[in-house]
Amino acid sequence: MNVVVIGGGKKDIPLFETLAEALSIRILGIIHPNDAAVSDIAGEMDISTGCTLDNLLRRSDIDLIIDLSGSKDVNKRVRKLKPVRAKVINRSITRLLCQLLQDEGRVTYNLIDELTREHKSLYEIGLSLSSARNLSEVAKVIVQHATEFTNTPAGSLAVYDEENNEMSIVASVGFKTALARQKSWELREGGLTSYILKQNRPVVISNISNHPEFINKQLAKEGIKSLIACPLFLDNKVVGIIYVDDYKVREFKARDISVLSLLSTYAAVAIEKAKLLEETKRLALTDDLTSLYNYRYFIRQFTVEISRAVRYSAPLSLIIVDIDHFKVYNDTNGHLKGNTILKQLANILKDESRASDIIARYGGEEFT
Repeated sequence: MNVVVIGGGKKDIPLFETLAEALSIRILGIIHPNDAAVSDIAGEMDISTGCTLDNLLRRSDIDLIIDLSGSKDVNKRVRKLKPVRAKVINRSITRLLCQLLQDEGRVTYNLIDELTREHKSLYEIGLSLSSARNLSEVAKVIVQHATEFTNTPAGSLAVYDEENNEMSIVASVGFKTALARQKSWELREGGLTSYILKQNRPVVISNISNHPEFINKQLAKEGIKSLIACPLFLDNKVVGIIYVDDYKVREFKARDISVLSLLSTYAAVAIEKAKLLEETKRLALTDDLTSLYNYRYFIRQFTVEISRAVRYSAPLSLIIVDIDHFKVYNDTNGHLKGNTILKQLANILKDESRASDIIARYGGEEFT
C-alpha cells in the first residue's frame, strides 16, 4: 500500500516509525513536516520530504493519504487533488491504523474503509453525547455504541464515586439476572474493578475461567465468559469503566479494543460534563447546609401543586415548621452547633416524609 503523509510534528514520530516498519506499507513522501525532527527521521528512513503537495499528489499509484496537518483548507485541497482511488484519513484514524499494525502486522484497503466508517460513527456519537441532557442519557448512548462496535450481547457503564470509594452502574444492556439490578459496589483491593482502574489501557479477558481471582458471584450467575473493560480517566482522575461482555469464550479483535479505547476518550469528557451540569442544577435548587430544596424551588413547585389541586379539585396540604428560640440557641452555643441542629431537623423531616412530598428549607430555621 503506497502512502503519502501531510504535516506531522515531533509527537507523530511514533506513527511514522510504525508505518515505516510495516511490510505492507510504503511511504512515498512526507509533505510539509512541521518539525525538524520529522525531517531528520524521514532522512534516516530514506523518505522524501522535498516534494510539493501538487507534485506528489499527481502520482496515480497513491493508495492512502494521511493528513496530519489539522487544517481544513489543506484537507479540502488534498481531496480536490488526490487520485480518485486514494483514501484520505486523519490523525485519529491513523492512530487506530498504527495500533492495528502493531497488533496484526499488516493492513488492507478494506480495513481502511472500515476504520473510516467507524471514525465517522464516533464523530456522530460525539454529537449525540453533546446534545444529551443528563448523565443517564449520556450513559445509554455510550453503552449502546460500545456493544454495537464490539458486537457484544451485553454491556454497562459504571461511574466512580470518589467520596464513597464505590462504583455505580448508570446504564446497562443485555443482562438477564441480578447483575442487571446491581446498582453499586465498593471497591476492594485485589478485585477485578481495582485491577482495571490501575491500568491505563483496556483490560481484555477472553476466558474468565482462566482468572479465578476475578470471578465474583454476579458474573458467575450471569454466565459471563469474556469481557473488555475500558477504564475512563480525565486529567488523571478516575471517571469510570465501560464494560462489554459476552456469554461465550471469545478472542476479541484488535480493532474492537482500539475502537473501544477511542470511544472512552469521548465518554470520559461527556460523563464529567454531564455530572458537572447535574451538580450545577442541584446546587441551584437545594440548600447547601441541609441538602433540602431551597426557597426558590419550593415557591415554583408550590405554584404548580396549587394549580394541579384546583384543576382536579384535590386537597393540598402545607406544613410550616420552625425552631423556637433558635436565635437564642445560636447566640449561646455558636453557629456551628446551630447548623448541626438544622441538619438534624432536616434529616428527621426527610426520614418521616413520603417520596412524593416536597421538603424545603424556607429560610433561617423555617422548613416546609
